[in-house]
Amino acid sequence: MTTVSDVKTVSIGGGPTPYREALAARLDARGWHVVADPPVDGAADAVMPEPGQGSTVVVHYCDSEEAWAAVSASVDAGALGVVAVILTLDPALYRRAIAMGVGVVHHDTSTEIMAHVIESAGHGEALLPMHVARHLARESGTPDVDESTALNELETELLRGVVEGETIVFLAERFHFSERTTRRRLQSAYLKLGVDDRTGAIRAIERDGLLG
Repeated sequence: MTTVSDVKTVSIGGGPTPYREALAARLDARGWHVVADPPVDGAADAVMPEPGQGSTVVVHYCDSEEAWAAVSASVDAGALGVVAVILTLDPALYRRAIAMGVGVVHHDTSTEIMAHVIESAGHGEALLPMHVARHLARESGTPDVDESTALNELETELLRGVVEGETIVFLAERFHFSERTTRRRLQSAYLKLGVDDRTGAIRAIERDGLLG
């Protein structure tokens, strides 16, 4: 029996209508229930769900401070995932979104990649263009690039758990964090490695022998 929590829903607010129609069609083919405001062809004829209702990933086009405030509100409301769509390739905007614990993507991105970003946000992960990840790693914290990109002890142990196949839930319990905090800590480690996700981290660790 399907319950509300089993339904994968994505709500898309704003953005060019032709693009949202193409994205809605792609997500629908992947088994997502899509609603949009304003409505578009290919999206469900439904009222936009409240952030956090069921299993909803909320997509915001961040063209104003009001839109960024809406991103924050969706996070606070407990949405399954949140994606900020930015209009310029500005690393500061990527940094802002990551600091809020949300996915982020440039508006001039293919619907295929956008769909991947939405799905990743639903799993608490962020996909970043490699050049952006490296830029952010270089600028994270201190002028010394080597120090700012060095893994700390907690990040090393979290990555060790990732390599050993431990889940986010297991890692959160082991280190006494919430699942959201655990994902954020892992994202920080991924950023330092210059990778986008768990798979990329495992490859980098195995390639470079980072965990001894």
